[in-house]
Amino acid sequence: MRIPFLNDTERLSFALRLGDLALLTLAGLGAGRWQSLSQPAWPAPTPLWLPLCVALGVALLPRCGLYLMDLPGAPRALLARLLMAWLGLLTAAMLCGLVLEQAPPLSALWLGRWLLLALAPMWALHMAARGAGVSPARVLVIGHAAASQTLCQRHRRAGAGPYQIIALCLTDGATAPPAAGIERIDRSSQVPAYVGSHAIDQIWIVLPLSDAAALARLQHLLRNTMVHIRWLQDLRDLQVLNLNGRTLYDFPVLDLNCMKTSAAGQLQKYLFDKAFALLALVLLAPLMLLIALAIKSDSKGPALFVQPRIGLNGRQFNLYKFRSMRRHAAATILQQAGRDDPRVTRLGRWLRRTSLDELPQFFNVLRGDMSVVGPRPHAVSHTELYCRQLDVYMVRHRAKPGITGWAQINGARGETDTLDKMIRRVQLDLYYLQHWSLWLDLRIVLWTACKGWTGNNVY
Repeated sequence: MRIPFLNDTERLSFALRLGDLALLTLAGLGAGRWQSLSQPAWPAPTPLWLPLCVALGVALLPRCGLYLMDLPGAPRALLARLLMAWLGLLTAAMLCGLVLEQAPPLSALWLGRWLLLALAPMWALHMAARGAGVSPARVLVIGHAAASQTLCQRHRRAGAGPYQIIALCLTDGATAPPAAGIERIDRSSQVPAYVGSHAIDQIWIVLPLSDAAALARLQHLLRNTMVHIRWLQDLRDLQVLNLNGRTLYDFPVLDLNCMKTSAAGQLQKYLFDKAFALLALVLLAPLMLLIALAIKSDSKGPALFVQPRIGLNGRQFNLYKFRSMRRHAAATILQQAGRDDPRVTRLGRWLRRTSLDELPQFFNVLRGDMSVVGPRPHAVSHTELYCRQLDVYMVRHRAKPGITGWAQINGARGETDTLDKMIRRVQLDLYYLQHWSLWLDLRIVLWTACKGWTGNNVY
């Protein structure tokens, strides 16, 4: 099954979750059958027993890192994580058995058989998944020489995995010989161009906590680079007994420009977008037909207007809107509609004030160019302008653009005739990326339906 909004590694992780769910269920049914054949006089477990235990497994297994496909690990390490997950699962299941008044000998015997039937197939499934032929992410490493070379050595010792280190750029002036198969980049200023010309998927910045100034410089340098940027923290100068957070090759990892969402969260958003857009188009079809006929009768030209916009990761797409302006000569610089703009038709002014001109964008959602909720897509010329003026501007493109968004319901919509207006919009967009949840999307949609169709700056 190919899920279009996930990369290869995320698809594999999602498939593993489904596989574990199936194995937990089948092993639970097998444990019940085994028990009924070996002890026919014993009462059967309560009907809630199996679904409850499977639900506990689905909730606990991710907490042990079993679906983090970028965590390299030998078979023994994977088995240790799996056993740790099962220990927590069996403990939680026994406690639930007491609450359900399940007979302790019965529940313990069933759980033991469930473990015996599920553990080996799950371990084999996870080992097979990590050996699957998934194209590794192409990585560029940039940072201090000692830590960067340590990272490259650990990556090489781990063998084939989800990453392939393509290039290395040392920021402290070191002249260590390059490793086999890894290209050396002489200056950090060359990194943005190299990323674009060599199809780099991720950038790993390897710096200590004490070098915050260098990290800030690199963030500024890479501000318009639309790939996954991670900070691998070099903690060798610190005495750390326990790293509770996520690590990669024993380096603590902090994602610097990635939206806060998991594969499960992306699935929720994907299904919500498709279902909502399809329902909206079905229910609004009569209104959209009337608007199209009204546009055709009000002024010459097509009912729909198509314009290039900047979407996910800086890629262009064609955005659909109802035409709200008269046909006019194309300008070299795109001018936003302002108050009493002579280009706007009588009908178009009403459509723009009520945001009804945006309804065709539900087709963009079905096509996968947009989401129902997200940062509003800007014109190409505006993106080229503001990416030079605002360091964090391009980060808003790490999510799909939306028909509505957190910025829009907070009043940051319409004409951006001053830089301060754009700064506020970008800040609100970044808040959305940092705090995303399906519940937040639902709140934004509800608020938009109740109050968010109009605004003082919409002309």
